[in-house]
Amino acid sequence: MDFWLCIGSNLPKEELRKLLYNMMCEVLFVELIDYEAEVWDWSDTQRVRIGCTYFSMSINLEDEDDYIERYRKANFEAYGVDTNVFISIQFISRTFDIGWLKMLEVIGKLLRLNDKDLVVEDDTSYPLIKRIKGGVLINTHLDEYEANYLTKENLELLNYPYLEDDFFKDRSL
Repeated sequence: MDFWLCIGSNLPKEELRKLLYNMMCEVLFVELIDYEAEVWDWSDTQRVRIGCTYFSMSINLEDEDDYIERYRKANFEAYGVDTNVFISIQFISRTFDIGWLKMLEVIGKLLRLNDKDLVVEDDTSYPLIKRIKGGVLINTHLDEYEANYLTKENLELLNYPYLEDDFFKDRSL
């Protein structure tokens, strides 16, 4: 399952890699102690890649400034968010239920890190979660499958206040 996490960040990508790696280790602390999970880093000069037993995250280091600016502009026009780092997330299907919960905890840590914009999309290419100007919004316009993993109980793992909103209320579908 593919997801995308786009964030606003002033950190160099190498620092962001370390930060994400440490966040994953914090979230999986108990599983790591009990040898139930692993966290790894496959980064090289072209791509930052970190992963765990449930999902992997990848940031392309070779994206040119024009590409980043076009994507940034597209995200702003489509979703109203100002993001400049694009993280691809690949979940392992058989462990998605656990991985999604762990990813929500990582997203919560990112939310508490700064007040920059953020958007989370799944393979439907529309936002599930977004933060604009410090406020977090959860999309209520969901299909049945998305509604199963964006429950109030699961969203508590963000450990961050949010409002619910129909992201498509002003669009004709």
